[in-house]
Amino acid sequence: MKASRLRLFACLLVVSLAACDGDTGDNSRASGGGGVSSGGSGGIAAGGSSGGAVSGGSGGLSTGGSGGGGGAQAGGAGGSTPVPCPAYVDGATTGNLEFGAITEASGVAASRKTADVLFINNDSGDGPKLYVAKKSGQHLGVLTLAGAVAIDWEDIAIGPGPKSGESYLYAGDIGDNAHARQKVVVYRAVEPKVDASAAAQDLTLDPVEAFSLTYPDGAHDAETLMVDAKTGDLFIVAKSADGTSPVYRKAAPLGSGELEKISTLQFGSGSLPGAKLTTGGDISASGDAILIRTYGSAFLFRRAPGQSVAAALAGEPCPVPVASEPQGEAIGFAADETGYFTLSEGTKQPLYFFAKK
Repeated sequence: MKASRLRLFACLLVVSLAACDGDTGDNSRASGGGGVSSGGSGGIAAGGSSGGAVSGGSGGLSTGGSGGGGGAQAGGAGGSTPVPCPAYVDGATTGNLEFGAITEASGVAASRKTADVLFINNDSGDGPKLYVAKKSGQHLGVLTLAGAVAIDWEDIAIGPGPKSGESYLYAGDIGDNAHARQKVVVYRAVEPKVDASAAAQDLTLDPVEAFSLTYPDGAHDAETLMVDAKTGDLFIVAKSADGTSPVYRKAAPLGSGELEKISTLQFGSGSLPGAKLTTGGDISASGDAILIRTYGSAFLFRRAPGQSVAAALAGEPCPVPVASEPQGEAIGFAADETGYFTLSEGTKQPLYFFAKK
């Protein structure tokens, strides 16, 4: 055989062997160390020494991960360098709630439609109501959710829903001190537009959707409800005396059914020191940050572009300040993400705002 033909045959053989060995080859386009789809330390989509775009690993530009389970969908602990922990000033009072019916504030959410307006819910013992107030504490009205039942409402959230571009209120009837409920319920209604310059006005929200949810591992008490602005997924963080707080997800589009356990956080020790009982949380309007609080502490989890909530919660938390409150339970980002609010149970309690430096 002529030398030129020998060289051609050798080249074809090398290419063929590389293609056949694509599952493990260092230069394979499907899974190799520098592949485009799922490459190794320099992969564009998610990166990894052996994982693909969905489950890839150690150095992806989007989210990455430390070994092979941290791709674009599942998220991961590695990837691009995380942004530094944000810094917040100590809380300043924006005003005291003037409406005396708010005695056991358990959740707070900032309106997406009206600046400086907050929605607040009472703990158990109240009806299916949300209270509207300015951040100054001025009372703006009461919202009753048509057809809803209030067994133990613990937290509220604002996020996307079935209609694109619309914001929705979510009310979590998720409290269960006795760990005896066979199901919990989350209610959803379109967020109303509030006229902050008008006199207080009571409204009935109708229609209201109800989602009956069950846990995959038995009943839990919970006081933290969050909705992801990026995906519309719903999250519940359980509350327990030993600080062990499983996190559950219901994927959008929402419906009744079983929740999925996605994470477990351990409050009261390690990177989540302080009080053990979780009392509230929120996901920012951009979806890039997650807040979870206890009675005496609060923590912010940073979320990289393309990263899942589960992956963000697996990252290092950032301690953030809370005020000294009689029984602080509620926490919520400002709609413009310039800071966050906290609120305690009690009559005519002060609203605290923690501005980002």
